[in-house]
Amino acid sequence: SPFSLSPFSFFIHSDHFHSLYSVARLFPMTKSSDMIVLTEITRPTVITQGQRLKMPREVPPREGYSLWEIIKPNLGRDFSRFKVPVNMNEPVTMLQRLAESYMAYIDLVLKAITKESPTDRIELIATYAISGLATNRNRLTKPFNPLLLETFEFQKDGCRFMSEQVSNHPPISLLHVDGPGFHLTATVSPKVSFWMNRLICNPNSVVRLVLTGTNEVYHWETPTCTIWNVMLGKPYMNLSGNSIIRCPSTGHEARLNFDSNGAWSQRSTDLHVDGYINHGKTAVRGIYGNWSLYVASCPAASLKDHYSQWQKGFLKSVSEKGDKGILLPSSTILWNAYKLPDRYEMQYHFTFMTLHLNEMTPPLKTALPPTDSRRRPDMIKLEYGQLEAAHDCKEYVEEAQRARRKEGGKRIRPKWFTNNGKEGWTFNNGYWDRKWDECEDIFEGSNGPAIRTAREKRV
Repeated sequence: SPFSLSPFSFFIHSDHFHSLYSVARLFPMTKSSDMIVLTEITRPTVITQGQRLKMPREVPPREGYSLWEIIKPNLGRDFSRFKVPVNMNEPVTMLQRLAESYMAYIDLVLKAITKESPTDRIELIATYAISGLATNRNRLTKPFNPLLLETFEFQKDGCRFMSEQVSNHPPISLLHVDGPGFHLTATVSPKVSFWMNRLICNPNSVVRLVLTGTNEVYHWETPTCTIWNVMLGKPYMNLSGNSIIRCPSTGHEARLNFDSNGAWSQRSTDLHVDGYINHGKTAVRGIYGNWSLYVASCPAASLKDHYSQWQKGFLKSVSEKGDKGILLPSSTILWNAYKLPDRYEMQYHFTFMTLHLNEMTPPLKTALPPTDSRRRPDMIKLEYGQLEAAHDCKEYVEEAQRARRKEGGKRIRPKWFTNNGKEGWTFNNGYWDRKWDECEDIFEGSNGPAIRTAREKRV
């Protein structure tokens, strides 16, 4: 395999034993064993051997800028089409963001496969669906819109991720993940709308996961992301809505709630998730936690009986310093978010995995197609803080894309996914043959190098 010597092949995993330190007994019950505890959540450290541990250039948190100044001229337009200044972007594409969401905690799927009980399996798969949201925490910068036919791949723990941008208007990103004992596909067609003082980002993602050993099919949709204080105040984001993970063959489903209501107010600390795993009409397990930090499960009765205390305790936990979480009686922690890099806030709030996404090692240079996001010149310039050069590059690649679209034909035809009409898109598996002869050179083109360096020559 071209990746046999790639750093993707070597991952250092800390022991997934979770040390739980009860530091406060918040709500004593009638029995000494029935208590809700404020607990220090231990983050495991997981990094790729040899990967970079910081950005080429630090970027201080943006303060004093107004999202409203960007949104106001675009009111009434399709928000998927409006442009933002390149300094409002973060140096990753939406395809790379999808890789974060679906690959950061892929070990939860591998662990689910080993479970004999269907309840245990859906419990871990629901946790996997939540864990992918953690990388969104504090990420108010916008990823680059992928060019038509742009791709990205990532490998971890014996699993392979591949994504392709198959449409720009409307934007549609497709992804496929496979590994020992499973395969997953997802269609993401985000829609952005503005309402009062908030920007609402609905990912419109439909996920289908198949466990090949048991022939179980799980499917779900992801919750909506809302950015508050677009016009006034300090911007922040939270999640809202519900996510239902279903497995028809076993009769199980997990109903997860992210809605801001009751004790959950519209505030930056609204990071809760809670819900139940049902078998038929019977709730068999409770599932709850902080979607940016941890997820735990307990008997359904424990969450039901202590729900009001859980709400109050959660609000206290997010106001504490450090990584604190609330545990209900008879709970088991299913997932902890990974440790964050030093000076995290000076690096676009990127995780260790995100810092690794744009690295181009010698094996990758020969293995990747010309359409891979790592080859984007505008994004590379932004990583190094060269804003004017990044702007020039972005203008060039977008203009070249418009020219290809006018020409049509093979130049805009998706390569790795096939549209089957009402049945949707399917991955054709040809990508892993690594035959790039017919791949469009979407970043370079005949004038790419000259455009990229024009600004530098003028300076």
